[in-house]
Amino acid sequence: MRHAITPTIPLPRTYAELRSGIVEVLITGRRKVEAAWVLTYHETGRLIHGHVSHHGSRADYGAKIIARLAEETKVSRRALYECVQFYREFPIVRPVAQLGWNQCRLLCQVSDADERASLIEELKRERLRTVDLKARVRAFNAAQRLAGDEARPSDSPPTTAAPLRFLKQKRGTPDIFRIVARGDALAVDVGFKLYHPLTTAAQRRLEAGAFVRWDDGEFLPARAATSADLFTYRATVRRVVDGDTLHVSVALPHYVMDEKIRLRGLDCPELDTAEGKAAKRYVELLLLDAGEVMLTTSKVDKYDRYTNVR
Repeated sequence: MRHAITPTIPLPRTYAELRSGIVEVLITGRRKVEAAWVLTYHETGRLIHGHVSHHGSRADYGAKIIARLAEETKVSRRALYECVQFYREFPIVRPVAQLGWNQCRLLCQVSDADERASLIEELKRERLRTVDLKARVRAFNAAQRLAGDEARPSDSPPTTAAPLRFLKQKRGTPDIFRIVARGDALAVDVGFKLYHPLTTAAQRRLEAGAFVRWDDGEFLPARAATSADLFTYRATVRRVVDGDTLHVSVALPHYVMDEKIRLRGLDCPELDTAEGKAAKRYVELLLLDAGEVMLTTSKVDKYDRYTNVR
């Protein structure tokens, strides 16, 4: 039997109509398909888990039933185990209803419930890419294994590793600066230990401590700004030095400044090691398609490199 899709949208005559149609059919359709997969795997896990629980007195029943199901349904054992794990970690599917199956599968690999909840919130808020989520899950699990494998006296009891906490991103606003007093005059603190002098006219209408916005070649009052908006810049990555250091070009008022910066919270192996080379390649892949990045500086390290980038 042949099946045909019945057209529901008239053929577009303008580009706007075409774009609207593609969004409705393709993008919305993909989201519905992902949601259907999540519900499908969740229900599969519920059925297997419920059946195995009913026969809980037999220790090896679960493994045997999954092997039999895999053989008779041609669904891999791994996929069936993932369905069961998904249901056990999320008995109610609501927390991950907006996510795709690949994201749900990765979240199930995080053993710490608080960390998993934090990642779910970040996925919904920041639309974290699956590749970034995979990197975070691997980093978390690697740190947990490392903490568990640390050498300890043979007669000492095992200790529980403290859960890994990812750094919280500081999200400022680019082109927001603060007025500071420099001797008898006022200047704009643009960061990086640089100060832009104000004209006499600007000094008359601005005061020390006020926030300003760099807009179309001039500094304008930014009354709604706060200290949390400061020291955030648009930048172009020129070169990845190693896994935790970049050369960037930072956009500042009136000019562009080249700067060497350090990724906050990272301490990668040296480049003369296999691990160091792998860390550098990973950062290069992350930034491969990034035409522009936002960086938020915090402080300089002992090598005079500013830290933090997103």
